Amino acid sequence: MASNAPNTTVACPQCRQPVAVHLEQLVDAGADPGAKQRLLKGQLNLLSCPLCGQTSMLGTPLVYHDPAKELLLTFVPMELNMRLQDKENLLGSLTRQVVSRTPADQRKGYLLRPQEMLSLQNLINRILEADGITPEMLDSQRAKLQLLQDLLKADASALPALIQQRDAEIDVPFVQILGALLQRATGNGAAEQDTAVRLAALSEQVAQHSTIGRSASRQTQVLEEVAEELQALGTNLTRDTLLQLVCSNPDELRTRAVVTLVRQLVDYEFFVGLTKQIDKAAGEQRKKLEAARQVLLDAVARSDAAAKAQGTAAAQLLQALLQAPDETAAVREALPEISDLTLAILNQNIEAAQKAGQQDAIARLTQLRATIMAELDASTPPALRFINDLMQSDTPEAAAEMLRNRSAELTEELLQSMVELAQDLEARGHADMSAKLKEYHGLAQRELSLAKWR
Repeated sequence: MASNAPNTTVACPQCRQPVAVHLEQLVDAGADPGAKQRLLKGQLNLLSCPLCGQTSMLGTPLVYHDPAKELLLTFVPMELNMRLQDKENLLGSLTRQVVSRTPADQRKGYLLRPQEMLSLQNLINRILEADGITPEMLDSQRAKLQLLQDLLKADASALPALIQQRDAEIDVPFVQILGALLQRATGNGAAEQDTAVRLAALSEQVAQHSTIGRSASRQTQVLEEVAEELQALGTNLTRDTLLQLVCSNPDELRTRAVVTLVRQLVDYEFFVGLTKQIDKAAGEQRKKLEAARQVLLDAVARSDAAAKAQGTAAAQLLQALLQAPDETAAVREALPEISDLTLAILNQNIEAAQKAGQQDAIARLTQLRATIMAELDASTPPALRFINDLMQSDTPEAAAEMLRNRSAELTEELLQSMVELAQDLEARGHADMSAKLKEYHGLAQRELSLAKWR
């Protein structure tokens, strides 16, 4: 965990109001991954003035330890003008804490050679470098963010031409950054509504006028087409029918879509069947099938690698939340990163603890799940929360009763949201849920009409 210096009082840089703060001076990534994330996000040692609202990061000596990367870094802000003896005493005390916390059989030479960083940015860059993030990567990301700012500032009438002019800079990482910012702004509701609208408008323009945007649109179209074909197969969807679908039109985008939609069927037996089809084919058809096989192999490898990375990231996030001193605050901050996979891994850990009879672990993990669900519910827009509650109804009769009891919450906007969500569910292959929502939409429409006459 992070080591804290004693409470101290610091004058607010804005209004000079004395503010009590609790400084973290030892950041141990092995014991508290959350402290590492706070450091990297600029959220460590923040002063929040209750009088003027000013928030600023305080300069303080830091010792950073990451046993997995064998890193021991020190930093003392120059503006503190600490005497050499005082600096050595403080850093020596903090590094001794690191050594004492490290089991004797895990102590290595790097603990005797802490690396002194001349600036906080140098310390952060060294941490990122150890994580495989190079200065070139950081420069590239900064360039993407600057491009994003340039496009957001552009006049709407000039935006299409500007996107085409800077088309070479608009690549997959740029689109991912744009998408992540849009998702975060949308998830923050009214607080960032204007930002979400601007980002959504830019995203639409990028999709229409950039090369990668048009390519993504084509990929989406193919994905929807393949999803419809798979949905039409229904219970007849097997490895054999999937093999027939691939062999009948071994287009690259279609084969990639197959892996995206039904990865579980593209297994060893599927590839055995595909190889048999290749052996039977000749000429141009054989070449197409061989190319399709390679595309499938590459897509499966990428899909599995991505799934593994996502699983590792989700597990690390859960570990950080479990170790956070303020669980609710940590969960609230991490909400954009909490996915269905995160919850699935959490549930798996709870089941494993139950099988092992680990009562303390069961209680701790169950409490974390309750906190996550409460924060997710609180952050969900009212319309989506209403729809989620409605979809919990097992029968149309139960849904109708809920709609009668909550008729005051029904609006035309809510009904339109139900239509859009049903369409989205259908497009993503969730036909049953889409059909259920459409049925309940009809009940809601009827209830809203009745409510107007009451």
